[in-house]
Amino acid sequence: MDVFGILLLFIGSAASIATICPVGWHRYGKACYFVIKELKNWHKAKTICAASHTSLALPNSFEEQTFIWELLQREFYPSDFQKGAWIDCDDIDQDGVWQNCPLRGDETNAYQNWREGNPGNQYSGADCALMVNSAGGKWSNQYCTNPRYATCELAITNYNPLFCLQIGSDGRITSLCLTDNHVLMELQAQGLVSCGKACLSHPKCSSFNLKDQGQGKMVCQLNDLTFQKAAAEDVVEIENCYGLDL
Repeated sequence: MDVFGILLLFIGSAASIATICPVGWHRYGKACYFVIKELKNWHKAKTICAASHTSLALPNSFEEQTFIWELLQREFYPSDFQKGAWIDCDDIDQDGVWQNCPLRGDETNAYQNWREGNPGNQYSGADCALMVNSAGGKWSNQYCTNPRYATCELAITNYNPLFCLQIGSDGRITSLCLTDNHVLMELQAQGLVSCGKACLSHPKCSSFNLKDQGQGKMVCQLNDLTFQKAAAEDVVEIENCYGLDL
């Protein structure tokens, strides 16, 4: 496809290029994540993350928990990581008073994913929490000196997502969309910005289509593939459709 130019669309109050995750890191929402694939005790994992000015990851929502857990599954595929992965949650300073993560029944309604019976006090010194592989990622407390894997989390600052609209030689926005074979989900959208934000918040979204159906109705399709990686048969011309990559 011949491209005449690129129109940049910024979302946010300031027009600055969005922070990009470092090579080898993975974006979800307003953070980047990196898996430590060597076995380390909890303290060493914290130190490794701190050395790169990041923190040991701690899921604060079901969606973030799912993203980190699926990331771990992908990073270790096809092998398994029986040891589980540390999270930034501990009661080292005071037994039973967990830092950064709530207990069951916590009245703040903060997100927690403890497995049944955890965190337990049956073992003295089991002061650090991790995602347990055999429990599908649910949290458990173990000895901090145990060798486990971990994930570092880097918060994105000056978060202003940037989209690129391709413009054809006629000066019009190109109306190419991915086929329905790559649609993760469809939702009603108010326009380009709301559709883009929906894609950014979905951990598996790589691009999106915005179909103008007339009379103020727009359908936002979230895709699991980018246009650059799409084969010719994966792309179609549809009237009143904007195709964007993130």
